[in-house]
Amino acid sequence: MLLIPTERQIMSAYEDMKVDESPSLRISRAVNELLDSTGTVRSDALVTADARTNDSTFVAPTPLSWLRASQTRTDDTSRNDQPRWIGSEADSSRTGIVRRYSEQRVTQARARSDKLAGFRFTHKDNIAVKDYPLTAGNPSLHNLRPRLTSPLLTAIESAGGAIVGANHMAEFALSPTGHNHWLGDGVNPRNEAYLSGGSSSGSAIAVASGACDVSLGTDTGGSVRLPASFCGVVGYKPSNDVFSTTGLIPLSESLDTIGLIASNAVSVRTVADVLFSDDEVVPTDVRDRLDRPAAATLTGFVHLSVSAVRRTCDTAVAAAFIAALTQIGLIDSKEHGTPGASPEVDYDDSDLNRRAVIVVSVEAARNVGRMLDWNWDRLGDQVLSRVSRGTSVSAIEYADAIAERRALQSEFIESVMGKSRFLLTPTSPIPAPKSPSSLNSADPEQRSDYMRASAYARTINYLGLPAISIPLPATDDATSPGLQIIGRPYDDRALLDSAVSLSKMLV
Repeated sequence: MLLIPTERQIMSAYEDMKVDESPSLRISRAVNELLDSTGTVRSDALVTADARTNDSTFVAPTPLSWLRASQTRTDDTSRNDQPRWIGSEADSSRTGIVRRYSEQRVTQARARSDKLAGFRFTHKDNIAVKDYPLTAGNPSLHNLRPRLTSPLLTAIESAGGAIVGANHMAEFALSPTGHNHWLGDGVNPRNEAYLSGGSSSGSAIAVASGACDVSLGTDTGGSVRLPASFCGVVGYKPSNDVFSTTGLIPLSESLDTIGLIASNAVSVRTVADVLFSDDEVVPTDVRDRLDRPAAATLTGFVHLSVSAVRRTCDTAVAAAFIAALTQIGLIDSKEHGTPGASPEVDYDDSDLNRRAVIVVSVEAARNVGRMLDWNWDRLGDQVLSRVSRGTSVSAIEYADAIAERRALQSEFIESVMGKSRFLLTPTSPIPAPKSPSSLNSADPEQRSDYMRASAYARTINYLGLPAISIPLPATDDATSPGLQIIGRPYDDRALLDSAVSLSKMLV
């Protein structure tokens, strides 16, 4: 006998089918599968019961409130009806400058000192100047204008510094090589066969080529230190939360820092001292930590072991690092890497790297998505691949990475740094990456280099530690590996002093 379902049964089956298609239910089941969970029958039933409510109450993140669309052409002109800036996107991959400013005082800050007089500054194009363009390396944002200015730029101008332009950058600060689908990849001024590194590509290019003296970049996983290293200049990443991120288009709020790139460590320290003293740049409670003296028991350096460096780094980088340790007097033999009086350490930071990638991926997906109104067609391929990764990370994995940061920081300091005040590593295990024109796309080893570039830098952001990259002597191809000096939380002043001292020793 043929049983014909009733209308109620048909509607019930239809409703069940729609529940099975619920995004929240699919997410829950996917997470349980990833966790290899057991006892999921009851949890599935509960999620199913709430699926429609969960789906209907989902709210997408809102755009940044301090960005607006430019209304008229007069927004972009000075009081004399002259353009306030000149776009230079076409050659920005070589000059490092995407926009040159016509006005002498772009922030209109009141002069308070002349401590930075004579210094020419540029800034990465994700750090805001009120009413000036801010594109984060993505041309589709060209019509946006900030309602505020980064307090770092205000402090610089009020101390007599001249802000002359905005920099080329990797799209949304998401490339360690300086890749930009729209503007072209950053070209290394030391040797055009190589890339500048990124994501603060234009900042390093502008400093290395002499277009400015100091540049503000951002560092979320090495994005100040890597291009500084590859271009043979100095790159400083402060302890997390030292410098205000007001007026910064975020990539990862948890790991973002604004840093400094300059041709020498003395200039970095000079500018940092001005910024440290500004109440709008550094909150009072943070300054108290910066001014607090380190424990008297902390002295000297610990360095990544010679065996670890030879195992993980390219030959040229390993040789330059060992030579630097020898010159500083931390090891006894340049040829054999004989251990000296300084302690050495070999550590596995693969789990820290994994956690850092999780945090950046999720927060980047949120931030890039809301900037582009969730239209992924407005992204270049490389950035889209990285942002897409963030949409597939489970909330549990992300929450765990955030929750464990403080404990893992303490563990790293105790087990790796020990009683030493500073840790020395190469800035990157690879030399400057080759430009696409000289890259053999069929060579998997060269492709893997892009993934390796941030190996020593990324974990430092996750742990919130200060670090600075200083250049080592140039190799035969004129590029320069970097020496990374890593400090303890808020020991930034001593870190900068150490960079000045070591730079003099390595000349």
